[in-house]
Amino acid sequence: MSSQASVIQPQQRTSPVALKVIVAALVVTSVALASLYYQAARDIETQKATVAGLQLELAKEVARAAELKSDLNAARTDAQTQATKSAQLSSEVESKERALAAEKSKAESVQAALDQEKARLPSVPVRIEMRRSAVGRGLVAMLTNTSAMQLSLMMATRNPTTEVVKEKSFQVGPGRKVEIGYLEGVQFASGDQILLRSAGFEELHYTVQ
Repeated sequence: MSSQASVIQPQQRTSPVALKVIVAALVVTSVALASLYYQAARDIETQKATVAGLQLELAKEVARAAELKSDLNAARTDAQTQATKSAQLSSEVESKERALAAEKSKAESVQAALDQEKARLPSVPVRIEMRRSAVGRGLVAMLTNTSAMQLSLMMATRNPTTEVVKEKSFQVGPGRKVEIGYLEGVQFASGDQILLRSAGFEELHYTVQ
């Protein structure tokens, strides 16, 4: 019994030291593992923040892309609308130009017919002569009806310097003469222009000498 006890006692004396060594190793290992864990946790949080930032930027870019696409679609719609309006306006302009050309052609035909009709009409059968006014104010126009019919005349006089136009209507019997001057409200001078009109006749133009 004494020999067994002597063998066991040394083993019991060394066990606490080994345990301390093991515990110290475990503590060091735990600290290292904890440090690694916290470092990994921080890295993961940093990566999460980076991923979140990238996701936010991606969301912004997606929103911008959607906005640009919407603007592009709106611009295309506006362009199509403007193109449609332009086509409509071009069509209306062409239609109006055709209508204007037709009206112009019609007016030219009417004017040509009028010119032909006027060419067949004789001038107003009136002889115009001038004399000095007895009252000493301007000239007097002597209008003689050279036809065998009563004439209803409209006389328009124009002064080329003052641009003043005067009109007067009167009757002249066949072969009769009418004098118009200062007393009748018209004072003629050299250069004045006289226009005589009567139904069924071409206008008669006369310039006072």
